[in-house]
Amino acid sequence: MQGQVYSLRVGDRFKAESGLLQAIRKATTPDESAPKQKHVRKIIVFTWDFKTSIPVWNGLQSQPLISNEVSCFKALITIHKFIRNGAQMCIPESLQKTSFLEALGKSGSQGGWKGYGILIHAYSNYILAKLEYHRLHPEFNGCFDYEEYVSLRGTYDPNEGYETIADLMSLQDRLDELQRLIFRNFTPGSNNECKISALVPLVEESYGIYKFATRMLVAMHGRVEGAEEALEPLRERYSTQHHRLRKFYSECSKLRYLTSLITVPKLGQDPPSVLGDGNYIPPDLPEREVPESPVERNQSNAEAERLENERKERERQRVEEEKRQLELQARELQRIEQERMMVDQQAKELQRSEMEQQAREQMRIENERKLMEQQALEQQRQFEELQRQRMLQEQMQMNQQRQVAGKIQEHEQQIALLNSQHERDMLTINHDSSKDELIRSLQAQIEQWKQKYDALAKLYAQLRQEHFDLLGRYKLIFAKAASVDETNEKLLQMQEFVKSKNLELAELMGERDKARFDASQAQAEASDQIKRLEKEIRDMKDLFAEKLKQKANEMADLNLKFNSERHNLESKLNEISNSYGTTQREFDGLQNKFDDIIQEKDDEIAILQASMDQSIIALVNAQKQAKGSHSDLQNRLKELAREHAAKLLRILDSVLLSCSHIVVDSIYEHSNPAFPGSTHATPSFVLAQMEQINESANSLATSFSGYLINPEGEQTQLIRSATDFASLIGSLLPNMKGITRFSVGYEELENLNLQARTTAEIANEFFVKGQSGYMQPKSMTERPVVIMNINKEFQNSLNVLSHMVEELIPREGVETRPLNVNEDLSEIVDREMMNAASAVETATNKIQEMMSRGPNPNLSDAQAHINDSILDNVLKMTNVIMRLIQASTISQQEIVASGKGSNSRTAFYKQHNRWTEGLISAAKAVAMATNILVEVADDVINEKKSIEDLVVAAREVTASTAQLVAASRVKSQLHSKALSDLEVAAKAVMDVSKELVGVVTALSERANMAKEGFSTQEEETERRAKVIQSWTSYEFKANEMEQKVAILKLEKELISARRRLADMRKFGYHDEDSDTNQ
Repeated sequence: MQGQVYSLRVGDRFKAESGLLQAIRKATTPDESAPKQKHVRKIIVFTWDFKTSIPVWNGLQSQPLISNEVSCFKALITIHKFIRNGAQMCIPESLQKTSFLEALGKSGSQGGWKGYGILIHAYSNYILAKLEYHRLHPEFNGCFDYEEYVSLRGTYDPNEGYETIADLMSLQDRLDELQRLIFRNFTPGSNNECKISALVPLVEESYGIYKFATRMLVAMHGRVEGAEEALEPLRERYSTQHHRLRKFYSECSKLRYLTSLITVPKLGQDPPSVLGDGNYIPPDLPEREVPESPVERNQSNAEAERLENERKERERQRVEEEKRQLELQARELQRIEQERMMVDQQAKELQRSEMEQQAREQMRIENERKLMEQQALEQQRQFEELQRQRMLQEQMQMNQQRQVAGKIQEHEQQIALLNSQHERDMLTINHDSSKDELIRSLQAQIEQWKQKYDALAKLYAQLRQEHFDLLGRYKLIFAKAASVDETNEKLLQMQEFVKSKNLELAELMGERDKARFDASQAQAEASDQIKRLEKEIRDMKDLFAEKLKQKANEMADLNLKFNSERHNLESKLNEISNSYGTTQREFDGLQNKFDDIIQEKDDEIAILQASMDQSIIALVNAQKQAKGSHSDLQNRLKELAREHAAKLLRILDSVLLSCSHIVVDSIYEHSNPAFPGSTHATPSFVLAQMEQINESANSLATSFSGYLINPEGEQTQLIRSATDFASLIGSLLPNMKGITRFSVGYEELENLNLQARTTAEIANEFFVKGQSGYMQPKSMTERPVVIMNINKEFQNSLNVLSHMVEELIPREGVETRPLNVNEDLSEIVDREMMNAASAVETATNKIQEMMSRGPNPNLSDAQAHINDSILDNVLKMTNVIMRLIQASTISQQEIVASGKGSNSRTAFYKQHNRWTEGLISAAKAVAMATNILVEVADDVINEKKSIEDLVVAAREVTASTAQLVAASRVKSQLHSKALSDLEVAAKAVMDVSKELVGVVTALSERANMAKEGFSTQEEETERRAKVIQSWTSYEFKANEMEQKVAILKLEKELISARRRLADMRKFGYHDEDSDTNQ
């Protein structure tokens, strides 16, 4: 036992794996919430404790993750976290589980109604990419620690460093795609707690990759010549990722739930410079930690120092973190002020440049507009002149053509007239030859007209040629007119362009006004924000001061409240102890009352039976007197018989229902966590009680079956058996709950409680199924079978329970030696009872001897008074224990005399060997506890031991006497005088023990107050409150931390002490002879 370490982490592997499975099950619940940090932390701690993650993967594979998308997504978050923060073996072991991750990703590709399918697919791909990166670069840990990487690889190979950074940036790109996908899949109207929790490892990992890339680039620029050109692609990629990360962290800082879990990093506007100055020296290799040997790891002192150092380191880091937060807030305010000034300056410069640019643009547009207007006017005048000339020419040509056409028409008319006249002349010539002269003259005229015609033809040809020329000129003029139209269209386009430029100018002026308004608004918002931040700083300072003052007041109030509550609890404890005795007496009174009620019921049954007999006699007499009414009297007799049977059935049902209530109430108290059970019960006593319950159950089944076969028989034996059986079951369950303190595990405790409740529920079936409402539908042959089946089932359950209790017997504080059946058990019992009485008598003589010595002159009056009180109360304790042993002896003699019958006392003890073992064990325990009490009292008086030792010894005496009373009570008859005397003696022992503890504790506290100079508790409280109020905030915080440290140490010692006590109870077997000699 000396080499055993009571660590808070290192424990049984089986217990740790069961706790691991429970943590995995709770971390992957199907509800849409974040995996709790304590469950994930438990998984990570398991990997560090046992240097493996195989049980974690086995636990995850055993969960139904594929059937529930939320559980699958939470499992991926858990996997990512323990790969990052787990032991070093987690990464190579996770590389063997890629097929499981691929299966999870394929299940996510099927989609789901909650929208986690695409996230599961993307997240599993990212984890696979991360594992692939670790496979290619095994020198990295899960958190991408730079110092550890440098300690393993260094930065001397530029090619390897270039590939490492390139692969790392590729992984950063995959991470950026995943986080953007998560943000896009946020569900509106929901808190998105589960999805936000996935950002926690992504933020931490992205910042780790970013820091590593930064330091690696700086190192490579410092070592590689000409690195500016060679590393230009990496720098560009690094700059791009810097801006993406800055946007990512900005979006994360807006999520209140995420900021409550982690501190989101803040990046600058521009990426840091990674160009080396030529004098860069890589960081030194960190010192390797020497691995501890198993013997050193198992040393409890080293473990305690390590935990203490870790706690101090965490406390120091927390204080430094608070200081750093205050400095960051101050720098943040300064940066905001500088940004505000820069924004104001930039706004003014932007406004001035915009005004100058707008003025130049307006002048240029005005000049262009004037020039275009002049060109348009000139073109308009030219077009109008050309149009006018073209119209005049066309008008002249038309007039000429009309004139020529008129002349041609006149000539043609004249030619037609001449032709007609020529024909007439020819006719005339034929008739009149004398007219030759006329013909010649006509021919001369014709010749003249022909010449005129030729002249007109030439004129027509000339006019036609001029017409064609005019048509060509018209085409030219039309082409010029078309060009003029195009010029007009261009003019219109220019006018529209001028209008659009005017609109743009108006828009620019509007935007200028809007920019001025935005600048002024931004300036106002910046000033408001600065004022708000200044106000928040003042409020934080005031709040901090107020919190300090409030904490000081709360501490004083807590001290006062603690002291008052402690006194109240002590008084309540005394009241509860007193009320326990009162409750016990009330229970005994109720038991007596219940027995009186049963007796009254029996008397009522006898009276009813007598009245029934008288009724039958009267009926017979009436039958003899009135033979004519025989049939009516017979019917009346049957009706009275039925009424009497129904009344008896109702009485029996009432009794069975009352018994059922007793059992149900005991089951409820057994299931109630507030009811601790009997703290003095032992497995031996419970086994003896089970034997009595077994006999009572058989008696109940026999009497019940006989009544069901002959319902007209006596019911008194059945009622008595039922009430005895119910009271035994009611007393068994508190004792069963009391002996669960001997169990070594939660599973064993639950199985024991479950089997006890199951046995009580089966026992309750006697009273539920035995009532008339359940039995009447069944035939007369089926009714006894029901009771026998219940008894058979109850016997089996009681047998299982007894086997479970037998396993607890070796764990009792004092071992019970199995008895040899060849020994004379009656002599052994008598001898052990006499030994117990002689031990108590010896202790009494020793106390009287100590009292006769007189007080020590070197002691103070207060200490002498405390010693006298201790001796007086211990003497009272030994006296009442002596009376208890005498009452127990008388009680067990009465039990043997009433139960042996014609057999001998030895045969009775052999028949009830378990009860005999419990009785002997209880007698030994009383003797041992009494001797220990006297020795401890002597050591306390001689200042060798403390008051707490005396309190524990007194409680041990109380527990051992309670065990003796319980062992004697099992076989005792109800309402016997010996049992009553035994109960009174046991109550006296408990009262004296409480008085001893209360008096000694009160006198000790009063003596301690006197040493410190306090007369009353109120004076001590007031003085401490004044001292606390006089502390500064730093002193208060330091003292508060010291008290917390003291509390942690005491809690640790308390846990270790409880574990040692449990191991002692589990493995502490004592030899009977050595215990007797002690």
